[in-house]
Amino acid sequence: MPAVSLPYVDNARAILITLAVNLAAVFVCNWPEGVTYAGVMWDSLFCALITTIISMWIVYPRLRTMRALGEMPAQAPISAFMQRLPQNPVALGAIYAIAFAVITIGANAACLRFFGVRSLSFAPWAVYKLVYATVLSAKIIECCIFRYVQPDWAYAGPGAPAETRKAVSGKAVRRPLPKIGVLKEMYGSVAGNIVLYIVIGVLLDTVAAGPDGVVVIRPTTAEAMPVSGLVFGLIAGVLVTNGVVKEMRAAILASHAAMLEGAARDWRFAWMPQGGVSLTCCTCLGLMLFSAVALRAVMDLFGLPFLNFYQFAVLITAYATIISKPLAYVLTRRCMQPEYIRHTLKQAKLME
Repeated sequence: MPAVSLPYVDNARAILITLAVNLAAVFVCNWPEGVTYAGVMWDSLFCALITTIISMWIVYPRLRTMRALGEMPAQAPISAFMQRLPQNPVALGAIYAIAFAVITIGANAACLRFFGVRSLSFAPWAVYKLVYATVLSAKIIECCIFRYVQPDWAYAGPGAPAETRKAVSGKAVRRPLPKIGVLKEMYGSVAGNIVLYIVIGVLLDTVAAGPDGVVVIRPTTAEAMPVSGLVFGLIAGVLVTNGVVKEMRAAILASHAAMLEGAARDWRFAWMPQGGVSLTCCTCLGLMLFSAVALRAVMDLFGLPFLNFYQFAVLITAYATIISKPLAYVLTRRCMQPEYIRHTLKQAKLME
């Protein structure tokens, strides 16, 4: 049975500890005035350093124990680049800390400058910090684990002799970068949303053709953002649901016996519809309502009365990047429920 997240062991614990430390730092350093642009840059450096330390502190001992027990995953993708990085956790942590510090500082600087934000009051800063710290923590954890599941460490040394090594087939390792299929669905929804944004703008007279074929796109206001959220939710719901269901159907048909044997009913996902159309409608409805509220809340929280076309495109892309992973996770877990597997097999006439 293909796992969704294993062996990303204790990642929730690592993320929660990281968020607690970062939130405490926000209260200590920025309450109640908020933060300046320079303060965000220094905080980015601090966040990358502390997140790397916490991630390595939790991940490395756990994987070392797994290696000693011969329980390292058997399906880890091989990366020549990762195997060139040091095995020592201190040295590897130093490299990751520097690399992610540069990435985090650059990303936050570009984001604030692009949206014309020079300072943040306490509430929006706390929300922004929690969001980017969560994403950063999850990505650093994945990178830490991806290094140590490489064969030069996972299956080497006295702790994991080849003759006692177990092939733990239930633990699948994913690359830190998202799959091409997920990227296609995510950015397909973004592109579709922007196209519909322009079409709707023509109908509502917010997009107009000027002299010499010049197209004028008026800014998106906070009041109009819920409509964009509804449109995005519809497109993303259709594309992502179709992509996940298609991949899971292929996996079920290829190894249905093993999937049924390991399937366990989870009430958190089992309530969702089984049919493709009904599941898509359920996903779209939930995502449309959530996106309409969330995107408007973002503009209100950060005091953005309007967004020009480029700012809108960047915001909707960032939102799609953040929302795509949990959405794909929920849909995948739905498809792994025993009754869904049986339903799929009956449709394919592989089960009576």
